Amino acid sequence: MLAEIILSAIMTSKGKRKTAPAIDSANDLVPPLDYSFFSLTTSADALDEESRSPRGQKPKKTETGKSPAKCVRINNNNIAELDDLDLTLEKMLERPEDVSWLDLSFNEIVKIDPVLTHYDNLQILYLHGNGIADLREVDKLAACKGLKKLTLHGNPIDAIKGYRHYVLSKLPDLRVLDFSNVTKADRATANCWSNMNGINKKPKKKKEED
Repeated sequence: MLAEIILSAIMTSKGKRKTAPAIDSANDLVPPLDYSFFSLTTSADALDEESRSPRGQKPKKTETGKSPAKCVRINNNNIAELDDLDLTLEKMLERPEDVSWLDLSFNEIVKIDPVLTHYDNLQILYLHGNGIADLREVDKLAACKGLKKLTLHGNPIDAIKGYRHYVLSKLPDLRVLDFSNVTKADRATANCWSNMNGINKKPKKKKEED
């Protein structure tokens, strides 16, 4: 009887499959800091505001008085520049280097600031509804090696022919673009489009003179 129970327990444990957490579940335990709809003109302005919390709960804070959150929402404001984002997150978060999700949608951003590439753990970046008009701005995000989910729709660039192909050719590790899953067909089409247009073609090295 005991042997049967042990065998049953072993078979049950083998049958259990581990599933990888979804990208969006990274911040389930700590609610995101939410500074949306505050009419902020700089990210630093958020330091003068109290983050919104779900169900009226007070934001969690560590012993240092900073937030343990890994997700920050500064969407639907009037921010045009992000040059103070580093300092803002440093004052706001216990571990700013662990930021995995930034929502900067519906602001007045026209350029992708290199400051966004300072966060190695950044997986989700929302930039939709801004004023980015130059496709080449997307090139800067290639330095965000962990980026898996990106939104850029609602910017002038999404009206440019080949927009989606360009983004995917520059950021081949994306899983989701503009809330649409990236398929194998998407990647194949982007690669073909990139080759036809010489997007990622490396310049030939000049031969050294004898």
